Amino acid sequence: MANTDAKSAEKPLPEGIPNRFVFVKRADEEVKKTRVLEGQLLVCQGCCCGNTERGHPALPLDDFKQQWKERGIRLRVHLTITGCLGPCPLANVVLILFAGESVWLHSINTPERVTAIYDYLEAMLAAEKYLPPEGILADCHFNRFNFDTAAGDAWLNDDGWKQGKTSNEPHQY
Repeated sequence: MANTDAKSAEKPLPEGIPNRFVFVKRADEEVKKTRVLEGQLLVCQGCCCGNTERGHPALPLDDFKQQWKERGIRLRVHLTITGCLGPCPLANVVLILFAGESVWLHSINTPERVTAIYDYLEAMLAAEKYLPPEGILADCHFNRFNFDTAAGDAWLNDDGWKQGKTSNEPHQY
């Protein structure tokens, strides 16, 4: 049997959609019921992403919106079109927040890459856990922060040496 929301008891939620909510007290003391989501997809549409006048590829924004609606995941993953997420030199940047992980992707310039993102999100929803990106998304995956999923165990320091995440000792690879 499908889950139902108390506010719309006569309209059942699709099967498999978790019915998780929290009550949050706002600054004005009013309590609001808020859905707890499993993830968020943030698509940069800031100063550079999709800005063809600056020489960057177009952003397939309509594909993001269309697939988000058609795949019926809006009650599980929130789509947010943002201002600048940076880093601007990579252009057409997307951030996925899922299961406590942040997944940064660059060069999301085609409808095929948008489809790959939604396929990836649906795979994680089905597995109910973070999965590393594969295929064309693995090629777009990058490290933005030292706690990101793409960081692996090393990155370049200012001198061009790879450096371990937990050590300040440079390593030559």
